[in-house]
Amino acid sequence: MHEPLNPEDRSQSPSPFDSEHLDQRIVRALETAPQPQIRADFAARVAGQLPATRPVSLTPRHYGQYATLIGAVVTLAALVILSAHSTRPSFGLLESLLFAQFIALAVWLSVWRYGLR
Repeated sequence: MHEPLNPEDRSQSPSPFDSEHLDQRIVRALETAPQPQIRADFAARVAGQLPATRPVSLTPRHYGQYATLIGAVVTLAALVILSAHSTRPSFGLLESLLFAQFIALAVWLSVWRYGLR
């Protein structure tokens, strides 16, 4: 009925756990490509589980550009305030950084408005 787990005489019948037989089974299993099986109603089931789509906004929002414009105005105001209260005729480190930031924001806005449309 059942074979014993540890047969005493292995020379009579080839065991499925023989090293050569096992190597052949492993090589055969590794060399066979899996056969994908996709049901016919798979796409319909996935589409049925998706939530309803929201209506698309027809008016584009430009929050990033508005934030950049506000940043440029605030930076320019900070430069004017610092230059009005400054007693030295030369720019300090803070003024130089603010000026560089203002120039970067102005270039960014001009490229967006004229070059990327």
